[in-house]
Amino acid sequence: MKRQKLFSELRTVYEATAENPRTFRLTIKLKDMVDEEILAEAVRKTMERYPYYRVRLAIYEDEVFFEENTTPTPVLHTDGPIMLGGYETQSHLLAFCWWKNKVHIDVWHALTDGGGIYHLVQTFLYYYCSAYYGREMSSEGIWLAGDPVDPAEWFDPACQGIEVATDFLVEKWAGKAFQIAEGGLVHVHNRCTVYNIRIPEDEFMRFNLSNEGSPGTIIALFLSRAIASLHPQTENPIAIAMCVNQRKALRAPVAHQSLVGDVRLVFQDAMKRMSFEAQATCFRGMVALQSDNEMVKQEVRDYQELMRTLATLPTHEDRHAYCKRLADEKSAMFTATVSYVGKVDMGDAEFYVQEFHALPSTALPSCETPLTLELSAVNGSFYVNFMQFFDGDEYLRAFIEQLRENNINYDVLYQEQTKYPGFVCPWR
Repeated sequence: MKRQKLFSELRTVYEATAENPRTFRLTIKLKDMVDEEILAEAVRKTMERYPYYRVRLAIYEDEVFFEENTTPTPVLHTDGPIMLGGYETQSHLLAFCWWKNKVHIDVWHALTDGGGIYHLVQTFLYYYCSAYYGREMSSEGIWLAGDPVDPAEWFDPACQGIEVATDFLVEKWAGKAFQIAEGGLVHVHNRCTVYNIRIPEDEFMRFNLSNEGSPGTIIALFLSRAIASLHPQTENPIAIAMCVNQRKALRAPVAHQSLVGDVRLVFQDAMKRMSFEAQATCFRGMVALQSDNEMVKQEVRDYQELMRTLATLPTHEDRHAYCKRLADEKSAMFTATVSYVGKVDMGDAEFYVQEFHALPSTALPSCETPLTLELSAVNGSFYVNFMQFFDGDEYLRAFIEQLRENNINYDVLYQEQTKYPGFVCPWR
C-alpha cells in the first residue's frame, strides 16, 4: 500500500481533540520482566504481517489518506503517555511501549478498534513468548509473518452499498440522559482516574448464565443500579451506551477498520421496581433488538450519510467543528459507557500473561459522559477498568456494593491516572 483515501475513519479523524485524542492503550502485564531485544524483534516480525497498521496520516489539499510509513514501528522504553502521529513516533499511528513487566500497545482509534487489534495481540504474544521462554508454541489460528494477507482485511465494509429491511427496525434511545455532572455530586475535569477491579471468570460467567446475560450487559446493569442508588430521583433516565462490534452484521469478520457501534440501555423508572432478574431480562431484550443485523446496518448507513455531508464542507476546521458538535449531542444521550469486545484467545502465551487491560481516551468524545467501564478477560479473571473524569469514589463504592449484593467476589487491585496516548493532528 502506498496511499489509501479514508472513508469511515473520517468521523474519528474529525472528532479528535486535544482533550480526547480518540486513542486507546492496551496493556499486557507479563509474569516476567520485559527483555527489550526480544521485544523489538517480536514487534518487527509482528508488524511484517500487518501492513495496514504501518501507516501515517497524510493530508493532500482537502483529502485525508493513510500512506505507507517505511520507518520501523516504534518500541519505546516508557510507562508514560506518548504522542502518536508526531516526531516521537515518527508519525506512526501504532506504537509499542514497555516498562518493567508491562507491554503497552498504543493505537489511534481511526486505525482500528479492540476487535480489530486482537489479531495483532495474538501474533505479538506468540513471537515474544516463544523467543523469551524458548519453547515451541502452537500457531494455530494465529496470523504470522509470511502468511498471505486476505484482501478482506483491507476492504472497508462501510464503503459498500447496504440494504436495510427497515420494517425490522426499532427506534434507538435518542433523548437526553441523566448527566452525572448535573447531579451535583461531582465536578468533571479532564484528568482520568482508573480503578482496576478483578473478578473471578468462572464465578462471574455462572452468574451471567443464571441471569441469561452477557458480561457486558450485566456490568451495565450493575452500573445502572449503582448510579440509581446515588440518584434515586432523576428528571432524565439513566442510559448506558454499550459498545457493539459491527463486523458480524457487515459480514466482514477480518476487516481491520474501527467498526464499533452501540446499543443504548435505558434504565427507566419502571425498571427500578423490578427484581434483578427482571431488570436483566429487560436489558437483554434491548441488546437483542439493537444489535440485530438490520439495526447495525442502519447505523452504518447513517455513517455513510455523515461522510457525504463532510465532503460538502470546505475546510478541515469546518469538518472538525461539525463532527465535534454531533459527538457532543450524542454524548448527552448517555450517562456512562460500558465496553467489552470479548475475550482475547492468546493461545499458549496466555500462561505468561498476568493481566490484560484496554484503556480508551474515552469511549465517547465528551466529558458530559465522564464515566467509562472497560471490561477485559484473561487467565481466569475479568478486569473492570473503572474510568472516571472526576474526583471521589462515591460511584466506585456504589458499583462495588452491587457486586456485594449479588455475592460476586472481587479485588480492587489499584488506582492510577490513565496514560492513554495523545495524537498530533496534522492540520493544526
